[in-house]
Amino acid sequence: MKYFVTVSFLAVLGFMVTCKTSKVTSVAHEPTLRQIKPSEVMGYHDPMNLNIAWYPYEDLMLKQTKDNNWVVVKSDSTRKSAIPVILITYPGRPDSIWVQMDTENALLGKLIKHSLMTKEPIHEPFGEFFAEAKCTKCHPSNVIVDFEK
Repeated sequence: MKYFVTVSFLAVLGFMVTCKTSKVTSVAHEPTLRQIKPSEVMGYHDPMNLNIAWYPYEDLMLKQTKDNNWVVVKSDSTRKSAIPVILITYPGRPDSIWVQMDTENALLGKLIKHSLMTKEPIHEPFGEFFAEAKCTKCHPSNVIVDFEK
């Protein structure tokens, strides 16, 4: 019983010390608002153009030659058609890239956003593009943003 009382006393004492030394600070922040003035634009980033381009194609085949090499030849079907791609160009610059239509929307949006914000043209491989087109490269230092989000 004496052991139980001692342990209980130490537990209560420990709780009291913890509560006494732990401070909960609450700082009230004044609510803030931003007023954006669209008529007073300070500047623009370089534009980029997105178009749907239709590239013609015709079916081809692989044929094995007598000496066990493979060659590309026109298909017997003579089928010709066109496929759509997203063509991204930068006015006044030689850079352009076409992105396949099956590119995921999230990736396409991230490519466009990074290119517009950093003024870097999109190129493949996309991982290399994202490494080069970092927001910290041209972001104003007085605007605090957590780029790791």
